[in-house]
Amino acid sequence: MLKVVLIGYGELAQSLLIGMLESRHKVVGVLRWEQERPNKPIAFLRDTFIPDGLTSIIRAENIHEIKAKKVNSKKFIKIIKKLAPDVILVGSWGEIIKKEIINLPKVAFINCHPSLLPAHRGSNPYASAIKNSETKAGITFHLMNEGIDTGEILLQKDVNISEEDTGGSLRNKCAFAAKNAVSELLNRLEKAELIPKKQDESKASYFPRLNPNDANISWKKPATEIHNNIRALLPWIKSYTLHEDTFLYIQSTKVVELNTDVATPGKIIAKKGGNLIISTADTNKAILAKNIEAYGFLSKLWSKHYINKKIKIGDYLQEV
Repeated sequence: MLKVVLIGYGELAQSLLIGMLESRHKVVGVLRWEQERPNKPIAFLRDTFIPDGLTSIIRAENIHEIKAKKVNSKKFIKIIKKLAPDVILVGSWGEIIKKEIINLPKVAFINCHPSLLPAHRGSNPYASAIKNSETKAGITFHLMNEGIDTGEILLQKDVNISEEDTGGSLRNKCAFAAKNAVSELLNRLEKAELIPKKQDESKASYFPRLNPNDANISWKKPATEIHNNIRALLPWIKSYTLHEDTFLYIQSTKVVELNTDVATPGKIIAKKGGNLIISTADTNKAILAKNIEAYGFLSKLWSKHYINKKIKIGDYLQEV
């Protein structure tokens, strides 16, 4: 039986913790990202009255919560030396961890990255995989080093990306895969069955953090690219466009077939029940836009009125 410390936040860390609790290995401590957030009174109230899934599991299972502000801190080092874990496992974190910390566990310091490394290194591989029109994603358990997602690979599991997946639904798929795989990882580590494999740097890709400007829809692009970009950003950022002087947020799309000879990007060519069909750079494909929200006071009520009364077939949507 291995003693494990978990570091992380969100769905990935929560799923890893569930998987570890279902295994025969022992979770001796958890460090949550929430400990670093600056607004401590609000964080305290939230954790007390509306705790997230990870916090709820920690309390329900009476798991030791590590009270340190950072991984790269003397306090964390002191606590880890006392807990003496065999493995430290990371599931989403915001620090580049120093070598002296990486060397603390007896067996390994491991990161669970939600992509099939060396592809899609960085902070949001869910979005970058969808934007890149890929049909496969996955998780990679790799040894930590001082780089960003560059350590030797121990274990990988893939998941399928459907045409309807958003960044959020792909995150959930990867979290579920991590839950199912973490017991295998720990069992094979204990038996010394895993051989670390160097990443092929010639196949590496790195994508930066999401930017609100990424959500500015350009109708002059191909329909599939527009659709992929919009769904990749959800639920973190709503994509937007401009109709006359009003911002429209588009939160659900589908590529539909057209039969035209001339591309007229941004033109509204059909409207029904609050949904719009919008032409793109393609002559044979358009975007069916659903769940449209007009920016303004009482936006949900205002949106229905605006779409029905203000938007007309033949109008154009503009890039901001």
